[in-house]
Amino acid sequence: MTQLSLKGAALGVLGLFVATVLTLTSGAQDDEPLPPPHIPAPADDGRPDALENADQLACAGCHATIVDEWAGTLHAMAWVDERYQTAMQKKRKPASCQGCHIPEPIFDGAIGRKLRPRAETEGPRPDTRAEALAWNPRHFGISCVTCHQAPDGAMLGPYASSTEDEISGAHASRQHEAFGGTLANALCINCHRTNVGPVIGIAKDFETTRQAEKGLSCVGCHMAPVERSMASGKDKEGKPWVAPVREGRSHALQTPRDPVFLAEAFGLDARRSKVGIDLVVTNQAGHRLPGLRTRSMTFTVTGYNEAGEAVAQIEREYASDAYLPVDGVSLISLESTRTIHTVGVRAVHDWHGVDEPVTFIDERLEL
Repeated sequence: MTQLSLKGAALGVLGLFVATVLTLTSGAQDDEPLPPPHIPAPADDGRPDALENADQLACAGCHATIVDEWAGTLHAMAWVDERYQTAMQKKRKPASCQGCHIPEPIFDGAIGRKLRPRAETEGPRPDTRAEALAWNPRHFGISCVTCHQAPDGAMLGPYASSTEDEISGAHASRQHEAFGGTLANALCINCHRTNVGPVIGIAKDFETTRQAEKGLSCVGCHMAPVERSMASGKDKEGKPWVAPVREGRSHALQTPRDPVFLAEAFGLDARRSKVGIDLVVTNQAGHRLPGLRTRSMTFTVTGYNEAGEAVAQIEREYASDAYLPVDGVSLISLESTRTIHTVGVRAVHDWHGVDEPVTFIDERLEL
């Protein structure tokens, strides 16, 4: 068997642990089934719905459901994204962006050196990027091996598994504290603390404001909890095999491109003050809003009288130069009038690629 096919087979049962992160936020009890996850429905911004040929990724043989989820994310399209490729044509050193868009397995880098025993960090290291790209082409961007492959080829996650002795093509797997333990955010922060071009290193906000100490995590917001079988295949006798149902995490990443998810980042409360009517907008995300220089969110606040007629209105835009900080509270105030009985809030999200801003909040609040 060639190195390519051996390593492709080694990806066999990745979902036994990639899909179940020890829950920091789900709150589900052992005897209570998880509610159906919200399925992200990103607004059309010109990007394809899914990565072409995603089913050719080695992991798809046993983890088709997880690969299908991942294929619709910007992680999957990190390399093939036309906007990224266009931007690279203008850069003098495009290779400087590859560390995040086609990264080497993270455990081979700084995080891996920090988490491995000292004895394993000494001595020369192989050219892991070249080795990884030989069987995980650039086309697949940020893929399964990026976050889960150990330097010795085993897969790391919240669960250990011994199925490599029972299931055809299965790989070695080990439990690791970076999946659900005190280092749960380290894998995401590895890339998302970087400021480059239109990208804001929002993970710095998460770190400096100590969101993890509040029990929050990147995964807790961006990977919805699920309950399912994560893998299927054949045993050594050629009989069908299905992994047991376990709690895990969806790999269909939730992002602000999905209006339902974006709405959850803002807390809203309307109240009377001594001088008028205030809409209190609270940042409920673990980082600034918006988190990209090409994004903006515009809130239109309207006061309605008892007859439902609009009697006052004001707009407020949040953008990279006027953002809402972590845990920040913003007051959008209407002129004082006792005739206002309800407050309407409409918020739209505008970013590069959409034909027109996308509405993500449209509701009335009682005073």
